[in-house]
Order: sequence, then structure tokens, then C-alpha cells
Amino acid sequence: MKTEKIHRCIAERTNHDLIANYLDYFNNYLTVSAFAQAYGLTPFEAMKVIGKGRDLNESAAIHKAEGNA
Repeated sequence: MKTEKIHRCIAERTNHDLIANYLDYFNNYLTVSAFAQAYGLTPFEAMKVIGKGRDLNESAAIHKAEGNA
């Protein structure tokens, strides 16, 4: 049940949204708990959103650096 909620939490966001959420966390929050509270997520859900956004952001940066943007 909890896994479904987390997958839904991520699935409801576009890749662009996930990257934006990650960058917002990276630039504006000191803790995952503060980010989670601001977005109405549990800390575990927030970690999953941040992690997925981080992965997508790094992948986009690699593609851009390789000239595949």
C-alpha cells in the first residue's frame, strides 16, 4: 500500500516537475523534512521525489554535455 502511494506520488509528476522539485530542494531547503512539509509529503516520499529528480537532472546534464540535448 505504501509503495503504491510513493509510485503514484512520483508518477503524478512529469520528469520536468521532478527535476524542478530536486533543484528547489537543493537550492532552498536544509533538510528533507522541511521540503516534505512544504510539499505535503512524508519524509520518505520526499526522499523518493528528490532522488528521482536528482537522477533525471544528472542524466539531462550528461546528455547536454555530450551534445545530445
